[in-house]
Amino acid sequence: MEAIKYFAEEKNKNGNKQLYATLTSSHIQLKGETVSVELNNEVQREMLTNIKQDMLDELRRLLSNKKTQLEIKVSEIAGEIKAYKPTDKFKLMAEKNPALLELKKRFDLDIEY
Repeated sequence: MEAIKYFAEEKNKNGNKQLYATLTSSHIQLKGETVSVELNNEVQREMLTNIKQDMLDELRRLLSNKKTQLEIKVSEIAGEIKAYKPTDKFKLMAEKNPALLELKKRFDLDIEY
Protein backbone atom coordinates (compact mmCIF):
# COMPACT_ATOMS: atom_id res chain seq x y z
CA MET A 1 0.00 0.00 0.00
CA GLU A 2 2.84 2.34 0.84
CA ALA A 3 4.50 1.59 -2.51
CA ILE A 4 1.34 2.46 -4.42
CA LYS A 5 0.89 5.61 -2.35
CA TYR A 6 4.49 6.60 -3.11
CA PHE A 7 3.98 5.90 -6.84
CA ALA A 8 0.77 7.99 -6.85
CA GLU A 9 2.45 10.90 -5.09
CA GLU A 10 5.35 10.85 -7.56
CA LYS A 11 2.87 10.99 -10.46
CA ASN A 12 1.07 13.86 -8.74
CA LYS A 13 4.35 15.78 -8.42
CA ASN A 14 4.96 15.22 -12.14
CA GLY A 15 1.57 16.79 -12.95
CA ASN A 16 -0.58 13.69 -13.43
CA LYS A 17 -3.31 14.61 -10.94
CA GLN A 18 -5.90 12.37 -12.61
CA LEU A 19 -3.79 9.26 -12.08
CA TYR A 20 -3.13 10.32 -8.48
CA ALA A 21 -6.87 10.70 -7.85
CA THR A 22 -7.57 7.34 -9.45
CA LEU A 23 -4.96 5.46 -7.42
CA THR A 24 -5.84 7.10 -4.11
CA SER A 25 -9.59 6.51 -4.52
CA SER A 26 -9.38 2.93 -5.82
CA HIS A 27 -9.84 -0.22 -3.78
CA ILE A 28 -6.44 -1.93 -3.70
CA GLN A 29 -5.72 -5.40 -2.33
CA LEU A 30 -2.67 -7.60 -2.09
CA LYS A 31 -3.34 -11.25 -2.87
CA GLY A 32 -0.12 -13.19 -2.55
CA GLU A 33 2.24 -11.49 -4.98
CA THR A 34 -0.56 -9.87 -7.03
CA VAL A 35 -1.61 -6.29 -6.47
CA SER A 36 -5.29 -5.98 -7.40
CA VAL A 37 -6.62 -2.51 -8.28
CA GLU A 38 -10.40 -2.17 -8.50
CA LEU A 39 -11.46 0.89 -10.48
CA ASN A 40 -14.79 2.66 -10.91
CA ASN A 41 -15.02 2.90 -14.70
CA GLU A 42 -13.51 2.01 -18.06
CA VAL A 43 -11.80 5.39 -18.48
CA GLN A 44 -9.74 4.77 -15.36
CA ARG A 45 -8.95 1.24 -16.55
CA GLU A 46 -7.71 2.53 -19.89
CA MET A 47 -5.55 5.18 -18.21
CA LEU A 48 -4.02 2.63 -15.84
CA THR A 49 -3.50 0.09 -18.62
CA ASN A 50 -1.44 2.66 -20.53
CA ILE A 51 1.02 3.00 -17.64
CA LYS A 52 0.70 -0.54 -16.29
CA GLN A 53 4.25 -1.62 -17.15
CA ASP A 54 5.81 1.54 -15.67
CA MET A 55 3.77 1.09 -12.52
CA LEU A 56 4.64 -2.59 -12.29
CA ASP A 57 8.35 -1.87 -12.72
CA GLU A 58 8.21 0.78 -9.99
CA LEU A 59 6.26 -1.49 -7.61
CA ARG A 60 8.73 -4.33 -8.17
CA ARG A 61 11.62 -1.97 -7.44
CA LEU A 62 9.99 -0.52 -4.31
CA LEU A 63 8.94 -3.91 -2.96
CA SER A 64 12.19 -5.64 -3.95
CA ASN A 65 10.11 -8.45 -5.44
CA LYS A 66 10.47 -9.31 -9.13
CA LYS A 67 7.46 -11.65 -9.00
CA THR A 68 4.95 -8.90 -8.21
CA GLN A 69 2.01 -8.81 -10.63
CA LEU A 70 -0.60 -6.12 -11.26
CA GLU A 71 -4.27 -6.91 -11.86
CA ILE A 72 -6.70 -4.20 -13.01
CA LYS A 73 -10.44 -4.68 -12.59
CA VAL A 74 -13.47 -2.45 -13.08
CA SER A 75 -16.08 -2.78 -10.37
CA GLU A 76 -19.69 -2.99 -11.35
CA ILE A 77 -21.37 -0.32 -9.30
CA ALA A 78 -25.07 -0.86 -8.91
CA GLY A 79 -25.78 2.79 -8.41
CA GLU A 80 -29.02 4.65 -8.66
CA ILE A 81 -30.14 5.35 -12.21
CA LYS A 82 -30.46 9.04 -12.94
CA ALA A 83 -33.67 9.99 -14.71
CA TYR A 84 -33.64 13.23 -16.65
CA LYS A 85 -36.67 13.01 -18.95
CA PRO A 86 -40.22 13.02 -17.61
CA THR A 87 -40.88 9.55 -19.06
CA ASP A 88 -37.79 8.16 -17.31
CA LYS A 89 -38.82 9.76 -14.03
CA PHE A 90 -42.30 8.29 -14.33
CA LYS A 91 -40.89 4.80 -15.05
CA LEU A 92 -38.71 4.94 -11.95
CA MET A 93 -41.60 6.16 -9.80
CA ALA A 94 -43.92 3.50 -11.26
CA GLU A 95 -41.40 0.79 -10.37
CA LYS A 96 -41.55 1.94 -6.77
CA ASN A 97 -45.33 2.45 -6.79
CA PRO A 98 -47.26 0.46 -9.43
CA ALA A 99 -50.49 2.28 -8.51
CA LEU A 100 -49.20 5.19 -10.58
CA LEU A 101 -49.73 3.16 -13.75
CA GLU A 102 -53.37 2.62 -12.84
CA LEU A 103 -53.76 6.32 -12.09
CA LYS A 104 -52.21 7.23 -15.44
CA LYS A 105 -54.57 4.85 -17.30
CA ARG A 106 -57.71 5.82 -15.37
CA PHE A 107 -57.31 9.55 -15.91
CA ASP A 108 -55.65 9.26 -19.32
CA LEU A 109 -52.70 11.32 -18.12
CA ASP A 110 -49.87 12.46 -20.34
CA ILE A 111 -46.50 12.57 -18.61
CA GLU A 112 -44.78 14.56 -21.37
CA TYR A 113 -44.66 18.26 -20.71
